[in-house]
Parts: sequence; C-alpha cells; structure tokens
Amino acid sequence: MVKHVVWDWNGTLVDDVALCVDILNHALLAHGKKETDVETYRNTFFFPVAKFYKTLGLPSYGESYCLLSENYIQEYRNRFKECTLHLGAEGIIEELDSMGISQSVLSAGKQEDIEHFISFYGLNNRMSLIDGANNIEAKGKEDRALQHLEELGLDPMHALLVGDSLHDWDVAKLIGCKVLLFEQGHISPSRLKKVPAQRIKSLVEVSKWVRD
Repeated sequence: MVKHVVWDWNGTLVDDVALCVDILNHALLAHGKKETDVETYRNTFFFPVAKFYKTLGLPSYGESYCLLSENYIQEYRNRFKECTLHLGAEGIIEELDSMGISQSVLSAGKQEDIEHFISFYGLNNRMSLIDGANNIEAKGKEDRALQHLEELGLDPMHALLVGDSLHDWDVAKLIGCKVLLFEQGHISPSRLKKVPAQRIKSLVEVSKWVRD
C-alpha cells in the first residue's frame, strides 16, 4: 500500500525541458559548440551533469565548470517563471492530499532554489519535506535518498517515487521503493523503456497506481 509519494521536481512536476535546452544552447554557443534541440537532448541527457557536459565538449571540472554551473542556474532563476507545471500536476497533488497520502520532493537542485520554485507554484504547503542539494552542480540525489525517507519516518515499501529520469530509477532501487517514470520530462520514452519500470504518459495516472 502506498502511503507516501516522493516527487522529482524538474521535468516531472514542472515542465522545464524547453527552458533547460535554451539555456544549454547559450552555453554551447559561448564555448563555440553546436546547438542542440529538445529531441536530441532528451535522447542524450544523463546524471551527473558534469559527465553529460563532457560529452558535449563543455567544461566538466574545475573553475570553468563552476562558472558554467553558476551561469546556468542564474539564467534558470531569472527565467523559471516562463515554465508551467505539467498538465494534471496540481490536480493529482490535491487528490493525493485528499486521500491522506503524504508527499515530498527530492531534487538534484539546490535546496534554496527548489524551495523558492515550489513556493512560487503554490505547492509548498502540500509537501511534508522539500529536499534539495547543498550545491548547484546537480550531481544527483542518491546520497540523500535513504535519509529522505528516514526523516519522514517511512518504510520504503510504502513509498512511491515519481520521476522522469533513469537516475530516478536508480534512486528507487537504492531505497527499495516503488517507482513510476514520467515520459514527458527530460528523458525520452525510448530510453525509459530500457529499464523494467512502470511508465506513465500523464501525471493523472499516478492516482491509479496509488489505488492499486
């Protein structure tokens, strides 16, 4: 029985893929590299971000990488209001709340940023815990996953992780909880099919998996 849903943020609740690709293209052009597009990005993006950048010929370590990360997140902070929540996000969060199912966010984004973004969209009061990283490098969230459930006092068997990446699949395996992978985020459906996880095309489908 699912008693708690752990949400990923970027690409899962908020539809920010187009913005992320646009900001990435600014970085690519600034470093003399060819621009990418949403389809190519969704077919190639992976965590940790530093290794992904390396495949693109962008700085992936040292001061140059730190500067790249700082410029990226600053532009994201300046423009995040261009994004909307994915269709059905608010409705399913309200439905789960009405069912007595608690919810939280586990993100690779920096703590202060994630808190700000979630508050802007009016979802902070629905979340038992908002859990972000202590840096802006988007290394991932495996190191915080177990502690996340411990802090909530939850048995992993009663938790469901909803995310949009293969990294979320890895996190779910690590903590031993159920997982749903959302096909409209940062990773293409064809890549998500490579792991034996249930996939959803719409966030409203979460209700079915919680009830079942």
